Amino acid sequence: MKKNSENVMSVAEKRKKKRYNVPVVGHFADRSIRFNSILEAERITGISYTLIFESCIGKIYKARNVHWEFEKGNHYIKYKAHYLRIAQQLEAEGGYHP
Repeated sequence: MKKNSENVMSVAEKRKKKRYNVPVVGHFADRSIRFNSILEAERITGISYTLIFESCIGKIYKARNVHWEFEKGNHYIKYKAHYLRIAQQLEAEGGYHP
């Protein structure tokens, strides 16, 4: 029982991280919509916050047929650059093939 409560706390703590509270833009079939945070986008669209984040950094192309991107700003540079740097390191080692 104790492990379950610890696990729930870790999920709650993960959702509080700053990277999930940055503005994003979802490009749907007929319009683009700005959301104040990834968590707000998850609540409204029903798409998992982890899928939205991975789509924003370019790890996956689309999340449930919706293109996602960070709204331009410092957070965009920080997370996108970090992902690209890690991808280049893995590619140099031969372990990453986009």
